[in-house]
Amino acid sequence: MRSLHRYSALTLVLVLVAACATTNIPPIGALQGHFQLAADERELWEKSEAEQQKLNRRGRLYQDPLLEEYLNDIARRLIPPEVEQAGIPIRVRILQDPSLNAFAYPNGAIYIHTGLLARVENEAQLATVLGHEMMHVVNRDAVRHYRSARNKVIFANVAAIAASIGVSAVAGDQWRRGNAVTAAVIGQTANVMLGLGLQLGLLAAVNGYGRHLEDQADVGAMRLLASAGYDIKEAPKVHRILLERYGDPTPLENFFFGNHSRNQERIENYERLLKTDYATVAQAPNLTTNSEAFQLRTRALVRENAWLDIEAGRFGTAKAALERVIAIAPSDAKAHYYLGELYRKQRQDPADVEQAVAAYQRAVAYDATFAEPHRSLGLLYYLSGQKDEARQAFERYLELKPQADDRQQVREYLLELKHNPA
Repeated sequence: MRSLHRYSALTLVLVLVAACATTNIPPIGALQGHFQLAADERELWEKSEAEQQKLNRRGRLYQDPLLEEYLNDIARRLIPPEVEQAGIPIRVRILQDPSLNAFAYPNGAIYIHTGLLARVENEAQLATVLGHEMMHVVNRDAVRHYRSARNKVIFANVAAIAASIGVSAVAGDQWRRGNAVTAAVIGQTANVMLGLGLQLGLLAAVNGYGRHLEDQADVGAMRLLASAGYDIKEAPKVHRILLERYGDPTPLENFFFGNHSRNQERIENYERLLKTDYATVAQAPNLTTNSEAFQLRTRALVRENAWLDIEAGRFGTAKAALERVIAIAPSDAKAHYYLGELYRKQRQDPADVEQAVAAYQRAVAYDATFAEPHRSLGLLYYLSGQKDEARQAFERYLELKPQADDRQQVREYLLELKHNPA
């Protein structure tokens, strides 16, 4: 780990030393004609492309082509014409990670975590997140940040490495408490980025670009939202939602969008803009808040991210998400099954067991071919001494899924029930 930190520090030093002094550079599209990269900026783009290749291979991309296309449709709606004419390839990808985060590379690649995507409640809020990240690309914030830090190289490296150590420390603390699954879940993307030495991605994801450039990105995002016809009043709501803990004891957030003080800054910034520069625009009629496509395309992701939250022990967050899914699609058998698993794993009082059983029963009522709820019912019945019910549930599970990976274990349970029926 120490050698990795030295390597990462050296890499950033070399990039920074090569940087030009001026940070007074025009945004992409501000000058007519095709956009030209500065020499040091080209190095950042090349490094970005190399990091993205590693991240795409190792970072657990969430695979849903229709959802990804929907996100990129929103990005195309937001992108200013002059930026599009400059030939900047904005592309949005999704990382399967329940932590709250989105970040952009300087070459136009935007990554959003399932955890953040699952939290936003409508298309205007989603557009706010994408607009903010897009403005980091348009404003060329990566090269501006590196140039401004040229005389602060030691500080920049220490800050980046300290952030990385912080990520590992949080996961390590969870491991020492016996929460091995939680440690694995909350550290997955951060540890991939740290382990692969993804310095640019780690800086954008964990630290951001500093208060001044983040404020400018907020201002630019409001301009993009207004131009695209989105309801800009939704912008501060994004960050209020991200502050919500849903009764979970400890926030497990290490990234920029999960930082409490920075979310407060974003709220204050957007509210100030709504009261001043955008007061009239905010009251315009026929603004877009949501779309049918948002509910349709994000429902499965919200449900699957809830499972990641269950694995991380964030039961309150997971329950809120599953209730949203069930409100949209009451017959979603998998959502009911996940809710049952939540109650079974939580098991704080006898009522949790009853609610777990009820959720499993709803799951199989909506999908008679769904095997997993029968296995979970069998386990609950077995532990509560309801042996006939346990036997029936296990047998039904094996009927529906004869090649299940755990079939031998379930057969052992059935053998025990056969020889100890009382």
